[in-house]
Amino acid sequence: MLLGPPVFDILDDWLRPPFKPLWTTLIENGVGVVLAGTLLAGSLWLYRRDWEDEYVSSAAVWVLVVVVGHALVMGWILYVQVVLQNDIKPYVIAMDSIVLSADVALAVGIYNARSKRTRDTLERERDRLAALYENSDDPIATVRVSDGAVETANEAFRERFGDDAAPILDAAPRPIPDGGAAVHAVSDGTVEYEWGGRDGDHDYLVSVTPIHEADGRSRHAHVRVADITEQKALAREQEARERLEHLHRVASDLASADDERDAFDRTLNALRATIDFDAACIVVDGEVVASRGTTAVVDSDGIDRVQPGVVPTDGGALTRTTEDGRRTLTVPIGDDAVLQAALDEGSFRESQVTAAELLGTHLRETRRRLAREDRLRDQRERLELLNRTFRHDLLNDVNVISARATLLEEFVDTGGERYLETIGERADDMDERIQTMRSLMQAVEGDDHDLVPVPLAETVKGEVDQARDAYPSAAFEVETPLPSLTVRADELLGDVFENLFANAVEHNDADAPHVRVSAERDGDDVVVTVADNGPGVPPERRDEIFELGEKGEESGGTGVGLNICERVVASYGGALDVGDADLGGAAFTVRLPAAT
Repeated sequence: MLLGPPVFDILDDWLRPPFKPLWTTLIENGVGVVLAGTLLAGSLWLYRRDWEDEYVSSAAVWVLVVVVGHALVMGWILYVQVVLQNDIKPYVIAMDSIVLSADVALAVGIYNARSKRTRDTLERERDRLAALYENSDDPIATVRVSDGAVETANEAFRERFGDDAAPILDAAPRPIPDGGAAVHAVSDGTVEYEWGGRDGDHDYLVSVTPIHEADGRSRHAHVRVADITEQKALAREQEARERLEHLHRVASDLASADDERDAFDRTLNALRATIDFDAACIVVDGEVVASRGTTAVVDSDGIDRVQPGVVPTDGGALTRTTEDGRRTLTVPIGDDAVLQAALDEGSFRESQVTAAELLGTHLRETRRRLAREDRLRDQRERLELLNRTFRHDLLNDVNVISARATLLEEFVDTGGERYLETIGERADDMDERIQTMRSLMQAVEGDDHDLVPVPLAETVKGEVDQARDAYPSAAFEVETPLPSLTVRADELLGDVFENLFANAVEHNDADAPHVRVSAERDGDDVVVTVADNGPGVPPERRDEIFELGEKGEESGGTGVGLNICERVVASYGGALDVGDADLGGAAFTVRLPAAT
């Protein structure tokens, strides 16, 4: 359309009178033809471009805007001169055209200057990034956000990820402007997220920073990928250590539980700290005995499927998805109970399952301990009843029998004396056995008697004096001086030495029994040795002789004396052993902690 006027004027001057020379006409309209031809050629070139490219459409729009605007301005000037003033002034039209062209040139110049400034800024940014690429060990690249194509990258990036960053940008769950993905955004548009790598065998921390271009769009972005696999592994190890430490604290906490209800509550509290469950319970014999977030069994089918009685740490736990989509965990606790937890969303990690299994093991052992304590408590109560029976009822009966037998002596003739003597001997035997059982009961009830400082030398010498009176045919030797120490004991300490002295004489086959008593300080302990010249104790029987009911073939005793001695000494925190004596027989050593 703009090429039409100069071409029409050339034809008009050449073909219609008054005829004008062709060369003058060409000079007159040559500039217009060249300019219009250039515009036509440019329009054809644009017409053949890809119109989806915003640069092409933008160029066409700018041409139309300038042409229409120029035409409107020039049309207004002609209208004013022709219609209002009825006088065309060519120099005014030319001047206005020059001014209008200058305004357009100014706008183009400003736009070009801003574009140049933007290009210079981008070049400086590329130079800065190039230096960053060279000085960083992390993979870094500049990529197109739309398709993830790599435009610039350091060697570390190309070696590890090649020329395609699309998998990196597509890894995060939410889209970012112009493509890609993001989780956390900061003020400069940088986004950070974790990525597991193409094969899921690494842990990466990805940082994507959009590049803001002149039009405000962000068609490119800088991508930095930091390998945090080792750090994540260390973090997981630290988490596992903390979980184990927590479970050890739980084990200590369960060790102080007074009953099963207390143990169940402590277990669920510990499970809450290990697994952020939505519901959990402990089921014993099909009944819920403790729960969190529910009043019913979490997974009945899970209880039927789990293998009862299996040790949880040997893989006894069961995880499964129920029909309503919940993920459940069932851990066996012995043959009659299970620990269960449920998640409404997500699943249990392997470390959480392991922690729950360990927790189940601790709870199982705690239940066993509480059961043993209940049994021991019942046994202690029965022993206390038996002890009271021996110490009071039977002892009183024996005393009555002995007293009545003494009264009968003056009424019994010679023929009945031997029967009365037998009654007295049996009564004395019963009294001795009752006293032995009293000592045994007190030794078994070690926690029920208080320990007090007892002078060792005085106790030993007192028992030696009594033994000399009881066995006048035996020689008792005391190595002096005995340590003037006190030991933590009670009234049963004398019974220990009385029993040892009696054994040294009664089981002695020498013509003249010889017993030597010595004592010495050994660190925080004191060791008392009772040696004899008897047959000794063979090495293979040195452990057996301390067992309850164990006695020699020639012995007429009850077989409980040495067992009582060992129990009593152990209740003091000491030990009783036997070895060979310098005198040729046995040497019993009593190790006792000295009182502070």
